Amino acid sequence: MEVRILSKTDTDLKLHIGGETHSLLNLLKNELLTNECVDVATYDIKHVTIGDPILFVRTTDNHDPIEAVIEALENINNLCEEFKEAFNK
Repeated sequence: MEVRILSKTDTDLKLHIGGETHSLLNLLKNELLTNECVDVATYDIKHVTIGDPILFVRTTDNHDPIEAVIEALENINNLCEEFKEAFNK
């Protein structure tokens, strides 16, 4: 996986996420949208077989979009750990 920041402002972030598909990006987008500080979270894959996803995040004033992505990834990681523990019981 390759992650590159394509553009960033105080409230907007555009990331290139190489080597990933709808599976990860849809999960990340949905988790971002549960954060009340996130106004917009969406992604685009120009070509399904050869294109890499571009994630776009817009936050409310005074909320860093990079921090929102990090928080969403931590929440996803915690969810996976909870599932793993429940599965192993």
